[in-house]
Amino acid sequence: MSSTTVYKGRSGQWAFVAHRITGVLVFLFLLLHIVDVSLINLSAELYDEVHQLYGNVLLRLFEVGLLFALLFHSLNGLRLVAVDFFPGAVRNERRLLSAVVVLTVAVGVPCGYVIMKPFIDGTLLG
Repeated sequence: MSSTTVYKGRSGQWAFVAHRITGVLVFLFLLLHIVDVSLINLSAELYDEVHQLYGNVLLRLFEVGLLFALLFHSLNGLRLVAVDFFPGAVRNERRLLSAVVVLTVAVGVPCGYVIMKPFIDGTLLG
């Protein structure tokens, strides 16, 4: 029996790694979100100050990255469900992964544009 993985260096391995990384990123965002929303219980002023930071271009770029992570993680999760529950999907696993990547980009780019639009238009650059 070999100790190497079936996916070694192939698209399945990279999808596995990307799924784990995006899962951790989404989890960290959820922790941050819980903390920042709970600030309202401490001080309304502190809550407002923290939420004003979200208008910063750097944090907006972070939101775009989070958007892509959420899209990839959710679509790849659906791909994994399809592969697990539909035996014929295993034969099309590489195509399904390509569809996940294409859909992530196809949905992420226009949504990312909407997030960054105030900076692109110059309305938030002051």
